[in-house]
Amino acid sequence: MDNILISLAHFCDKHGPRILLVTQSSQNGARSDDLLLPDYPIDSYCESCLLHFPQGNETIRSMRSTLDEKCYVTTQYSSIRYQLMNSIIRRCFSEETMVYDNMPLVFYDQLRGLNLIMGFKLYDANARGNERRYCFILTIDSKDSDAAMKILSNNWNFIIGGFFKMINHINESHNKELKNQSNERDHTNGLSPLMSNYLRGNKSKLAKNLVELTNDKNIFLKMHKWNTYLLNMLITNASPK
Repeated sequence: MDNILISLAHFCDKHGPRILLVTQSSQNGARSDDLLLPDYPIDSYCESCLLHFPQGNETIRSMRSTLDEKCYVTTQYSSIRYQLMNSIIRRCFSEETMVYDNMPLVFYDQLRGLNLIMGFKLYDANARGNERRYCFILTIDSKDSDAAMKILSNNWNFIIGGFFKMINHINESHNKELKNQSNERDHTNGLSPLMSNYLRGNKSKLAKNLVELTNDKNIFLKMHKWNTYLLNMLITNASPK
């Protein structure tokens, strides 16, 4: 069951639809090496659409975990499903019915497989329209629509609940950071008028990453671990008994 993936996508103000991370599985340890990414140039990414690793090492491009003798790898993009994932996120962010209030959206076709999407948005005064849009995507890369739908229907509450918990964690961290920023602004307003005007005047539109929006340098690592857990449960449940 190496055909189930979980990804996080973002509509970047500068670059449009982008994959922030994708978590894939391999039941063969050697084959998981094919999922790892080498060091690659990041010139085509901005802070909003770049995957940040907690170690701070700019040459690290992958996270790998082993659970129940299965390997799980998280990367900025999928080297073996690059075209597929790009096609999926373009469809996600172009959907007229796409909403960003944690409501699930499902679509299937022979090209993209079965996809469950849950969108959310975060307030950011530095973003276009004062919000940044994201979505978690569960992809079952299969041309067997009946088998894919069976996996989805049998695990619907588990998947929806899993996505909601991660989104809720992101929202809570973001709201806490907004409150901290508000307190800092209140402190700034207590400064002399000259200093206060200088700080406000130097505010500019900037690309911001989820690490900054949540003030959590480990946010992507937490997503990797959570995605690993979700995928492992789905693969275990879908495996022949």
